[in-house]
Amino acid sequence: MIDLLVSSIVAVFTGLLTGPSPAMTPVGPWQRADAQIEARFYACGDRLCARITASKLRNSNGKMLLNNAAKTAHNMWEGPVLDLESGEMLTGIVTIQSRDTLSLKACNSLMLCRSETWQRVR
Repeated sequence: MIDLLVSSIVAVFTGLLTGPSPAMTPVGPWQRADAQIEARFYACGDRLCARITASKLRNSNGKMLLNNAAKTAHNMWEGPVLDLESGEMLTGIVTIQSRDTLSLKACNSLMLCRSETWQRVR
């Protein structure tokens, strides 16, 4: 019984000392893995937005890449994302993979999805 009590106290204090890990943030400049596009992700109210800041693709500089994505889980946001090939807004999911890597997934109405890896720009 005393062992159980001591174990519980140790577990509580260990949890208090370490605390929860801070969420990684997508805010800042990111570059697509193929280096064709760079975008700045930023808070727009309590949501996430991204604007293309540099691109090797025609007519895409300054366009909104991600618009008003809502946080849906720890390190995940969902909202409209621009498909640069078609010009259509698709369903997008941004997931922080690590401090310097995020995944941007875009799905059309038929649930055909494409995922891209982005690297944080330093």
